[in-house]
Amino acid sequence: MNTVRSGQGRKRSVSIVDVARVAGVSHQTVSRVLNDPGSVRPKTLQAVRAAIRKTGYHRNENARALKSSVSNGIGVLASDSQQFGPGQLLWNVEKAAGEQGYLAKISLLKNNNDNDVQRAVGKLLEYDVSAIIVLSTETWIEPVVRMVADLPLVSIGSSCAQEGQFSVVDTDQQQGVRTLLDHLVAQGARRIDHLSGPHGWYSSEARLEEWMQASSRYALTAGRVYRGDWSEESGYRVGLDMADDLPDAVFSANDQMAIGLIRAFCDRGLRVPDDVMVAGFDGVPMGAYTIPSLTTVQQDFDALSSRAVSCAIDMIHGASIKKLLMQPRLIIRESTSR
Repeated sequence: MNTVRSGQGRKRSVSIVDVARVAGVSHQTVSRVLNDPGSVRPKTLQAVRAAIRKTGYHRNENARALKSSVSNGIGVLASDSQQFGPGQLLWNVEKAAGEQGYLAKISLLKNNNDNDVQRAVGKLLEYDVSAIIVLSTETWIEPVVRMVADLPLVSIGSSCAQEGQFSVVDTDQQQGVRTLLDHLVAQGARRIDHLSGPHGWYSSEARLEEWMQASSRYALTAGRVYRGDWSEESGYRVGLDMADDLPDAVFSANDQMAIGLIRAFCDRGLRVPDDVMVAGFDGVPMGAYTIPSLTTVQQDFDALSSRAVSCAIDMIHGASIKKLLMQPRLIIRESTSR
């Protein structure tokens, strides 16, 4: 894969997706031109070669060497995130692929736009992967991947996506939230505020929707919704504001923000769970060691990853699109125990 300089002087990778776009053909056709030009019609061959010259594309020799020694490759598209959930999934997908005889090739998204998704997918296509696993974050990513790559596609964490476009492996988000809110109500909570994740993320929207339905189901006092960015720092900032209008309990869309909330409440002189209960989602190991320890909904990231890799392999061999939901586990700790 060659690099060219953009108008700002920065280097930009040129992939076979770029060549395909310029030539007006599919990336598979470009691959055939590179690997077996005799199988391509002369007119198409001429157009692709002209596009190669125009873009300045050069084959990635490392990828060619890798391809010649490894027959089975699965692409993994992931956000460049340091949050617990995405990190666990990325690690476990790579491990599961190796255990099942496949090589995971990882491409990280650096920026929040279509062009970066196309760049990242183009990098995976350089290695001629047979399927792509998307570690889902934002709801717009998979449709862009589908437009660029005509390959089996498995998304982890997108159970609220439109069905029929790609296979989905996810935790049953609604069931997890329902179980947690049932627990908070049983502990006496009548007003439960929600600290949501960012707009447009599958997990944010699924957990927010179920929180709203639970509030109606139990005829709870209307709670407030706050938005965070999954980090402890955003939870801390929200907690300082929330302390001025304290609910009975807070359901945080992930554990890291919940940990920030607990620290903010402590700094404002409030006691968890006596003054306000706090619960999270994901099951980060550190939650067992915070003071107080954190009640959470635990996702089985190892099982999610293994199922996703198995699903991708099945699709490589002709299986149809499927949706797999795994049950989470409620872990009750000190932050909600009165």
